[in-house]
Amino acid sequence: MKNLSSALMGLVVLAAPLATVAQNSPATPRPLQANEHALNLPGATTIDAPPAGFDPIAASDEELAYYGFAPRPNENADPKTYAAWEEAMRHSQTRVFPKLEQTAIYHGPAQIKKNVNPTAVEGNASLALQPSNTLYSSNWSGYVDFSGAGSYGSSSYYFLVNKMVIPIAQQSGCTGGWAYGSGWNGIDGWGSGDVLQAGVEFDAYCSGSTRSAYYSAWYEWYPYGEVRISSLPVAPGDDMFVEVWHTSSTQGYAYLVNYDTNQYVEVGFTAPSGTTLIGNSAEWIVEAPTVGGAIATIVDYTMMPFWDAYAYTESSAFYDVASADPIDLEVGSSIVSYPEYEGVETFVMNYQ
Repeated sequence: MKNLSSALMGLVVLAAPLATVAQNSPATPRPLQANEHALNLPGATTIDAPPAGFDPIAASDEELAYYGFAPRPNENADPKTYAAWEEAMRHSQTRVFPKLEQTAIYHGPAQIKKNVNPTAVEGNASLALQPSNTLYSSNWSGYVDFSGAGSYGSSSYYFLVNKMVIPIAQQSGCTGGWAYGSGWNGIDGWGSGDVLQAGVEFDAYCSGSTRSAYYSAWYEWYPYGEVRISSLPVAPGDDMFVEVWHTSSTQGYAYLVNYDTNQYVEVGFTAPSGTTLIGNSAEWIVEAPTVGGAIATIVDYTMMPFWDAYAYTESSAFYDVASADPIDLEVGSSIVSYPEYEGVETFVMNYQ
């Protein structure tokens, strides 16, 4: 995954796309525990690094929560998910204090559409073999599971995880500006108005002979916009672990680990005022986000592997991409981003 230096040569470093914007009012803030601190955006918090020698794998569930570690899957019931979590804990060696930047990039709910021209997929052999349950969207591509929850409760999704590799961001043509892409996992957004999510951003700039790329970790609770975590360094080829979860219908968390640097970050954040989690869908997505009020041109990312993709409800029901519906991103009558299931909870996102 690391043979990227030749592809990155000649890039000019530009300012990050989009200026920061003001944050809206979050839901009512909650009391903070002794080792928890408010951050520079309303409703955002983080927890101090644990004491030296703290072992999250040996810790109790209560200790994990107190020190800001991601919830532990049940080792006996779901050993594969537990193994993925345990690996992430072993790589969680240096906790990074979150430096947050509010953006005007939005990863909103799926804009669902019918495939208006089915013959558009036949030019690609993989697409021609897409299963009959394939869904289509103007902004999402990936996989989505459905819990059946109609409101927040025991059937709502509680947490989900996956690992991913940050792709190289480039433009196959030249837009004269920025093209955008994001890989993330999240709860809600297919048939609901909110999305609780976290992941990585990969954007590419092209104007004449000037080319550049930009990468960042982020979290978001839509209808808020993306919040970049600029203090967690990420780069193309890095292996990332992402887990999102919630402790109430208005309190969410994101936990991201960079396996290549052994750095990790934990952020707590409250829902936008008037927004509550439903927990009806869990998804693993590559998205063309909304910028300036319109869906942006998706960046040419070539391919992006996802694996160990699992989700759990409040009642511990287990879901993964093997049981999920695939989503193709369709622009006009062309499929531009689509998943290929590789087996064992692994899939590859492809740019066409």
